[in-house]
Amino acid sequence: MTPEFDGLTLSDDDLIARMKNFEDHLVERKTVKDDKDWKKTAVAFANSVPVGLPAVLYIGVRDNGEIETGGHNLDEVQKKFNTQMMKAYPRIAYVSKFINDNGRQALAVIIPGSPLRPHFAGLSYVRKGSVSIEATEEQYEELIASRTSKTAEILKWKGKIVTVHQLNTANAIRILGRVGGTMEMRVVACNAFYVTLRLGDNTSYTLTTIDISFDHANSRLALEIRPG
Repeated sequence: MTPEFDGLTLSDDDLIARMKNFEDHLVERKTVKDDKDWKKTAVAFANSVPVGLPAVLYIGVRDNGEIETGGHNLDEVQKKFNTQMMKAYPRIAYVSKFINDNGRQALAVIIPGSPLRPHFAGLSYVRKGSVSIEATEEQYEELIASRTSKTAEILKWKGKIVTVHQLNTANAIRILGRVGGTMEMRVVACNAFYVTLRLGDNTSYTLTTIDISFDHANSRLALEIRPG
């Protein structure tokens, strides 16, 4: 899903002023023929600009800040840009506007720094049996999250049964002991923030409340879940 971004914080006057400001490092100017660099610039902005701060990619503008001549069909230019951005992964939020200066028209694409970074200039793929398929958003998140040690270990057990120890609160430990209950649950999913386990219905737990150990008696992963 593409995150929402209204882009309304920049007026037409703001956009024209930034187009001519060569000290603004959050601005890139590309001609219509520079289409091979459009997506790369948009991805770089989304990955590098402070989150929420708008950068601007101008299409149809020369390096000197002047809108190029040539009577380009900007509707078609906009459609071509949108098509390119469908190949960025995960999807990048942006807003495009037509601007006018000295009787000439260009396309201004407003791209905020993204909280969903990193973005890539191409899709991510995974294997399903003997076929390479486009990764879903859930699979992409798992690929990113798998770089953290706790998530990586839990994901090794995705689709498998693990032992889950529900720990008692500090007050209850003195009376009831450390472990309040033990059950078998199946790992459904795990990202950098929470793990989803199934015992009948799905239940999610934040990773900050989970410690990892191993159930040697049953040769499988064990999760110790502290009270939230």
